[in-house]
Amino acid sequence: MKYDLRHHMHVYEQLFTSVERVTELIMQTNWEEGSVPPEYWMNTPDHIYVIANTFNLCVVFLARSESTTVVPLVSNMDWPSGTILIGLIEELQHFIQTDISLSLVDGCPLPPLHVQ
Repeated sequence: MKYDLRHHMHVYEQLFTSVERVTELIMQTNWEEGSVPPEYWMNTPDHIYVIANTFNLCVVFLARSESTTVVPLVSNMDWPSGTILIGLIEELQHFIQTDISLSLVDGCPLPPLHVQ
């Protein structure tokens, strides 16, 4: 993910309106071996944009306060290669992924696309 952040820094600067925020995300995704310590864990919804771009996925983010759908902003393909659901348990500030305990019923409407 840090490579995508660096390679498309201009896109992320516009998205997050801050070079400092992009640099912070690069540092936070700079882990390459062994168990990941908490300071490198996904801890903000900002990460969903990086996940969408890095892995060419449609990311559906579900939270009580706000849910959104994000598609890759930069891709060499015409369409995302798949969809991943990420949920936020706000009371615990804990993210969960679809294959663990989150799924949608067929035909369920998705949250709106993020405006950016």
